[in-house]
Amino acid sequence: MKVWNSFPMLRLILPFLVGVISASFSPEFFSINHKLVSLIGMVSGGFVLIALLITLRLRQPFWFGLFLWPIFMLLGSFLTLSVTHSVFPDYLNRKAIEGFETSYVAVISDQPQLKPKSVKITAELMGSDRTSHGKVLLYFKKDSASERLKYGEQILIRTKLEKVKGMGNPNEFNYTRYLRFHNISFRGYVKSGAWEVLSKGNPGVRGWFFDVRSRMIQLLEKSGLDGNELSVASALILGFRTDLDKDLMTAYAGAGATHVLAVSGLHVGIVYMILNFILSFLLRFKHGRIIRTFLVIAVLGSYAALTGLSPSVCRAATMFTFVAIGSAIERNTNIFNTLAASAFVLILYEPMIIMQVGFQLSYAAVIGIVLIQPRLFKLYTFKNRLADWAWSITCVSVAAQIATFPLGLLYFHQFPNLFLISNLLVIPAAAGILYLGFSLFLFSFWEPTLLFFGFLLKTLISSLNQVVVWIEKVPYSVLSGIDISTVESLLMYLIIAGILLFIIQEKRAGLYASLTLGVIFMILQVVEVNQQRNQQFITIYNVKGEAVIALFNGTDVTLLSSKKFWENEQAMLFNVRHHWWKLGIEIESFVELTDSALNYVIEWDNVRFSILNLKHKRPNVAKQETLNFAVIQSVNGQNLTTVKNIPCSNYYLVNTLELKTRQNLMGRDENRVFKLIDKAVILEKIGSIKVRGITLVTKN
Repeated sequence: MKVWNSFPMLRLILPFLVGVISASFSPEFFSINHKLVSLIGMVSGGFVLIALLITLRLRQPFWFGLFLWPIFMLLGSFLTLSVTHSVFPDYLNRKAIEGFETSYVAVISDQPQLKPKSVKITAELMGSDRTSHGKVLLYFKKDSASERLKYGEQILIRTKLEKVKGMGNPNEFNYTRYLRFHNISFRGYVKSGAWEVLSKGNPGVRGWFFDVRSRMIQLLEKSGLDGNELSVASALILGFRTDLDKDLMTAYAGAGATHVLAVSGLHVGIVYMILNFILSFLLRFKHGRIIRTFLVIAVLGSYAALTGLSPSVCRAATMFTFVAIGSAIERNTNIFNTLAASAFVLILYEPMIIMQVGFQLSYAAVIGIVLIQPRLFKLYTFKNRLADWAWSITCVSVAAQIATFPLGLLYFHQFPNLFLISNLLVIPAAAGILYLGFSLFLFSFWEPTLLFFGFLLKTLISSLNQVVVWIEKVPYSVLSGIDISTVESLLMYLIIAGILLFIIQEKRAGLYASLTLGVIFMILQVVEVNQQRNQQFITIYNVKGEAVIALFNGTDVTLLSSKKFWENEQAMLFNVRHHWWKLGIEIESFVELTDSALNYVIEWDNVRFSILNLKHKRPNVAKQETLNFAVIQSVNGQNLTTVKNIPCSNYYLVNTLELKTRQNLMGRDENRVFKLIDKAVILEKIGSIKVRGITLVTKN
């Protein structure tokens, strides 16, 4: 109990987090209104009043502490729900807004991002009374005018807003939930000429920092950096990641070095050490310690704002701020209380930040380093400084990896096997890039020094990129395609916690708990594998523009699609890969939907179906036996009448068919079911594929 009492902030934040997380997911299960939020607020106030009355009457702090848990849990729920609002208030007709183009006044609330064909902007819609109706995601047609849009500008737009919806494919990335966690529910496309800038608005301090960052990126360009070197320098030093090449990001992820591309605790820690060293002369003066603390906090806050206030940098800046304050008042602060306090402050400011992956990984890594790294480091002692330094980095890497790998498996479905090697090379390189980058900005007033540091920076980043790409290409460098559930990731963390309890506190209960949970985890895995071995069904995926059908038989899958889709790894990853990982697929087969497969009967044991492309010719299934279902990929007006001659009762329409065509098909026959594929369709059947003239491409 004494140990638990030494972490007051940790005791308070746990129920608070329960309230925030439960409120974050509650809109998926029931509607939220102002009456419910008010009720939660009143219940919270009632708990506080009861706790105070009991404490005053009985003079027992225990009772007040007991009431703190429900109080903070309700407080977390109330705070989250109070800032989570729909884009449009109830008095606006959502159906009319979603169905037609409408004019809106919006304020750009984040730095615009340049995409290949559009400019992506997050904006707040403003009402006539200057109040915000919430955030929306806008895609402007890319041209010279839209590329000049800036943070804080007030614009008049005309667009048709639509509710953000996912494709509905199994296990796909939940984009709707992701945007809802950022308070975004609607999106729209803005054509050229359908908008105008009303005013420059009030960019404020954040807009000023964005301008400063843009000028610093221009300095990097002026120093000779370009291409991947410029994008890595912008991301690593200034937190600007928009221009990062996808292949390069994949290489960093495979090498286990993605963390260096996002400004985080590593970067802020280096800045903190540099500041402490430079400002150490102030300690000679009477109030020098206080002055240094204020300067350190100001620079850390400015650096966080400069790098875009990402969750990781906010966490690090807030934590080091608490450390600096504790140092100023000459008190040895408990690191866990410091972490809990920094998290509490950030969540109070933005409750949904807890749902962001970067925030979770950042705190998990720091907790792992604090708990595990010192104990690992003590296992071996090296007299050689270089060996001791390498061992220190190795211990930090292992500790951080132990603490974050369950989240990595849950969110990214992969594990970097060579993370130790990559971190030994990447962390020193990242520190060198930061030092060179700061030196470049500091001496940018003189062109020779600017070019000199630019040359060194470009050389170092180029070498780093080559090393990362080489590590990623090493056979078995990445263990990918791993799928675990949220429950399984929590089990992993409980197992790790039990082992740490046994090692740190020498309590056997921790070891017994870990072994028990490990057995439960193994049982879940055995049950899941058994289900995968015996699965047989058909899935019609919702893919924009084409028919994509998968036939599952155990851990084998046969995909029917165009060759273009099969060879597009990004499209495969977004639409089907996560589902296949969940199903434990080991062998993949491919059937190209060419003329030999389209409009013909495909047999899968006792299942008969066809993929119809009626754009250019009539189908060849009219005289065949009755089909179980048909997927209509394309059709023209002349061939609409042939559909009724096809012996089939269930039709699935690819969602890119023209609205008029869909209406004509759906209204033809009440005895037939015409269903738009707006989400994946799963049909429970078994068998093997038998199609004459089709080439089957198989790979493991």
